[in-house]
Amino acid sequence: MRQLLRFWLDLCLLRVPPQHLPASPWLLGFSLGCYLLLSVLASTISSGFVTGMQIALLDTVMLSVFAVALLYLLSKPQRILQTLSALAGAGTMLGIPAVALSLVVVSGIGPGAESMSWLWLLLLFWNLLVTAHIIRHAMSSSLALGVAVSLLYILVSTQVMVTSFPQLAGQ
Repeated sequence: MRQLLRFWLDLCLLRVPPQHLPASPWLLGFSLGCYLLLSVLASTISSGFVTGMQIALLDTVMLSVFAVALLYLLSKPQRILQTLSALAGAGTMLGIPAVALSLVVVSGIGPGAESMSWLWLLLLFWNLLVTAHIIRHAMSSSLALGVAVSLLYILVSTQVMVTSFPQLAGQ
């Protein structure tokens, strides 16, 4: 467990590629479970439990469909387990500061709104970079293409979320 958390942290720091993870269905299930759990926690803070659970489930399904579809389209289905495990694991690690930021915003304790906006923007940028790092390795492509595909995923998933949960547009 400690090694896995260390790997996810190193992945988020762009020190290791996703292919260093074992291609394990168990690891994929565990990674997705952690991702879902942290997504529920993050979503519940601002949306309540039922809506938070729905948001987290949709987010996890979209991440899974994205990875599977992308790798099937590129004729690289053998990379699905590692890529999706890496995306979910990195998402879990990046979700921890997101939950912390959400708690600070909800509690009203801490720095002003401007500082929080910069922290959210930094976290969003880092998430994009980590996702691009994973995707470029999965696609065997350049970082620029990884960034483009990751940005497309973020834009599409955001649109699906806002369409599915209009109350998110005001947050």
